[in-house]
Amino acid sequence: MRVITWLLAAIITTGIVARLLPVSLSDLPFLPILAAVTPLYAATAALALALTLAPRAWRHRRVSRRIIRIVAAAALALEALWLAPLASPSSRVEAAQANSDAASLRVMTCNVYKGAASAGDIVAAVREQHVQVLALQETTVPFVDALKAAGLDELLPYSERSSSDGVYGNGVWSALPLADVASDDIGSSASAMPAGTVDVTRADGSVARVRLVSVHTCSPQPGYWGLWRRSVEEIGVVRARLAAAGSPGYVLLGDFNATYDHAPFRAMLGESKADGLPTLHDAAREAGQGLVPTWPSGGAVPALCGIDHVVTSGGVAATDLQTLAIPGSDHAALLATLVV
Repeated sequence: MRVITWLLAAIITTGIVARLLPVSLSDLPFLPILAAVTPLYAATAALALALTLAPRAWRHRRVSRRIIRIVAAAALALEALWLAPLASPSSRVEAAQANSDAASLRVMTCNVYKGAASAGDIVAAVREQHVQVLALQETTVPFVDALKAAGLDELLPYSERSSSDGVYGNGVWSALPLADVASDDIGSSASAMPAGTVDVTRADGSVARVRLVSVHTCSPQPGYWGLWRRSVEEIGVVRARLAAAGSPGYVLLGDFNATYDHAPFRAMLGESKADGLPTLHDAAREAGQGLVPTWPSGGAVPALCGIDHVVTSGGVAATDLQTLAIPGSDHAALLATLVV
């Protein structure tokens, strides 16, 4: 039992350190994977703490037991600190909900697993959930044809899709006309991230311009640690654009291959505010709906990581966020209600 407890303590320590490391060290081999499952360390810490309560196993091992208890208690305290903001909506969301002139926008994003997801189920979700903007990642030409056959163009007639390798691509589909379309709005090292701008009419008749981007970064895996970090950080370029006069609001939807526990993701949002640029906001954190894991989906293992996101700029807030299983995909879809 002592060996198991010490092993748990080692796992907890390594995982918490991975979460605490700065951006400059966040792409060390395998640390992104350890940080991805940070919330699980709370359960690991609770188990380690419980195992120290067996009196016989720790007889004459008081120092060892004390060390493990300190490690477990510290991990639980940090987890509570990190998870607490997920428990209630942010002040931005509350202000948006109280604004009677604001307009709403229903959006959905899903990684379709190299075109293996059910196109019919995605179109059905768009219809049933009244989705106005859809962002998809890892599409193929046959998959897009299947979407058309299932009636997507009737619901979302405006679209922009692009591919970096000519095989797998990302796309945006909209019920509202797309202006200023771009095949790659970010200039990403990972994949082309298409975008378009829509005009959203508020209750008072004024119009807000919102730019929507389909995001897909590199996944953290051996040989690609640095590219993973860079592809997440590059999305932060929109913060400089937001600082410019007349810039539309931004909504970034897709597979970021990073959770809120990854330092590059938090840096991309600009939460430190060290550079003075506008910050971005993660919908899962703002909506106050707790953890929203999206991967893996559709298998025997439950979803563990929230690597798919809806990220908004000032003037756009997510008041509701939910996941939806899509047959054939290893990612759950994300549905969000945005207030503009």
